[in-house]
Amino acid sequence: LSIVLGILAALTVGMLANRGPYWRVSVGVGLLLACLHLLLVAFAPESPRYLWQRGREPEARTVLRRLRGVADVDSETATWTAAASGPRLARGQRLEVDQAACPDGPSTAAEEDGGSKPAVADGAEELREEGASVTIFNIFRIARYRRPWLLVLLLQFGQQLSGINTVFYFSSSVLEKMFSSELSSILTMLIGVLNVFGTALAALIVDRFGRRPLLLSSIGGMVVSVTLLGVGLGFKLNILAAVSLYLVVASFAPGYGPVPFLLGTELFDVRAAGAGGSWGLAANWIGAFIVATSFLPLLNVIGEWVFAVFVAALLACGAVFYLYIPETKGRTIEEISESFK
Repeated sequence: LSIVLGILAALTVGMLANRGPYWRVSVGVGLLLACLHLLLVAFAPESPRYLWQRGREPEARTVLRRLRGVADVDSETATWTAAASGPRLARGQRLEVDQAACPDGPSTAAEEDGGSKPAVADGAEELREEGASVTIFNIFRIARYRRPWLLVLLLQFGQQLSGINTVFYFSSSVLEKMFSSELSSILTMLIGVLNVFGTALAALIVDRFGRRPLLLSSIGGMVVSVTLLGVGLGFKLNILAAVSLYLVVASFAPGYGPVPFLLGTELFDVRAAGAGGSWGLAANWIGAFIVATSFLPLLNVIGEWVFAVFVAALLACGAVFYLYIPETKGRTIEEISESFK
């Protein structure tokens, strides 16, 4: 929600400072906010889960009490302890069972299995993975995190391949074909307002309807609206193109906008949340850069067919999400992570 509020603020400043030399005001406002953010970061507390994971339990409890506004945080920290010890305990128990079943050692197990990798060795390898520190450099090497890592990458990268940022980048030029510069600036700002309301709606209904329904219905709506936008621009149907701009944002904001960020925190347990989230955010910005720098060159080469590229990306991502994204509503992070084993 803070991201879309920032987008709305930028559109509003742009509307007010779109004449003469005043465009520099919008750049100055961004610089001012960046400096303010840099100062405030110094006062931000460290993540309590991170502190707990590093063995700094008293600090974690202090920060958690401050954030939650309650004195008793034992029930929450208990889930973190269970998450850290549960998987390793389960692997250890399975390793003991394998050893009991194969008293003659790993070589016998391998012979009985037709020369495959020994079961005991598999269990030992999983124990080593569970005990490893999860970083951005090894998260994709750990089997239980590989699938959610790939899904988070596709969620964030695919969000940008939907073409949503082209709507914000070039909506004013589309609207100026029908309206004056002043009115088109206002209408562009209203796109930001719609984005805020759609995201706020998602915050209200996501726990009621679930992540998957919001994500998949949002992608479906974008397939239709992006197609209409391409048709409107290609056939010079200005009204259809203008309406489609709003339909694209109305489809995106309640689902494909916020849900990838939400799932990015829910598909990993506490050990991998930081590394997984970092990869997801990097994929999002890389996708944004690729779309921003390639849209105009593609538009010059293939014209409005560039929107067919966005539609194809939406369909491909939607199919993958339908098949592989689990529903996370009502489940703890630890329960969700167990489903990827």
